[in-house]
Amino acid sequence: MKRIVMKFGGTSVESIEKMKRVAKRIEEKKQEGYEVVVVVSAMGKQTDELVRKAFEISKDPSDREMDVLLSTGEQQSMAFLVMALHELNLKAISLTGWQAGIKTTGSHQKNRIASIPVERLEEHLNNGEVVVVAGFQGINEYNDITTLGRGGSDTSAVALAVSLKCSVEINTDVMGIYSVDPRVFKNARKLDELTYDETLEMASLGASVIEPRSVELASYYNVPMEIRHSFENQSGTRIMRETSMLEETRLSNVSVVEDVVIVNITALQTQPAQLFTELAHVGINVDVISQNMNHDISFTINKQDITRLEKTLKDETFTLKDGLVKLSIIGNAMRTQPGVAARAYEIFSENEISFYQVSTSEISISFIIDENHKQIIMEKMIEVFNINN
Repeated sequence: MKRIVMKFGGTSVESIEKMKRVAKRIEEKKQEGYEVVVVVSAMGKQTDELVRKAFEISKDPSDREMDVLLSTGEQQSMAFLVMALHELNLKAISLTGWQAGIKTTGSHQKNRIASIPVERLEEHLNNGEVVVVAGFQGINEYNDITTLGRGGSDTSAVALAVSLKCSVEINTDVMGIYSVDPRVFKNARKLDELTYDETLEMASLGASVIEPRSVELASYYNVPMEIRHSFENQSGTRIMRETSMLEETRLSNVSVVEDVVIVNITALQTQPAQLFTELAHVGINVDVISQNMNHDISFTINKQDITRLEKTLKDETFTLKDGLVKLSIIGNAMRTQPGVAARAYEIFSENEISFYQVSTSEISISFIIDENHKQIIMEKMIEVFNINN
């Protein structure tokens, strides 16, 4: 029998009516002859609401207790969904992360999955049951409930697909991955196929449809993925090792990361390795970095990390530049087609627009620019590199 893991995000289960629609989707998949494991996120903004309430009680709540608290959001979703499946006369059972056997390791609120013994899952599947698993959570070596960080339900779904040796569907509120964010470019084109490398680059550079860790995991174990709309009967974006357009040189996506801040430190007092270790220790993600011979160093962070940064850099002289975005063009043409970087630079020159920093990877080039230049640069990149066709 065919087998699949179906993941439904918070917007797909944000109401009881949508829960019932998800149950119908699962029923249809069962009728197609699949054994089905479902991973669910918390309903809508439930996680944000739990965080808000926690900080009303304490300015510094325990990470362990936050894991206990936040894991309850997904548990509500799984129970409601199984009730909806029972109303359709489907055999189904809900399992928390620990009941499903998801073993984790690391620090509370940012654990990583270590292993998933599948004996219990196989038993329920062999019994003809739909198994609904709470995403985003597991249990560590001390038998404490743990969570996997934001977007962790995607990682839960892919890890289960790895362990069960099957494909995974990421069901969400969009039709798939687009050439450009359709919220800012109304004529954006849905991409039918992407490689793992392209998808990971997009996820890391602003495309919020999929969590980067889940793509890394799928790539390592070669798990077929599809990102699709929860309720539309249309194919989404298929993600795999090689696509039918493997030999085609293309730039497939323009991505934008909002709320970027450049940190400029004059005459750094410590070693860069120590600086970035301290920033990592307080949970600050550092992105684009540049340094000169005078020990002046610049790097980018997200705006939400400014308060923690200021506490960490209390012995350094630094300035902040905000109101910025990181705009990236992505695709395999970066490694196969000469002149992409040169033409991108020309776009800035022709429009008399400057950028603050630039960084490249094998299949992307990214520019840190003023937010008010985002629209024109994005539109020019789409036009010049034919990204939306």
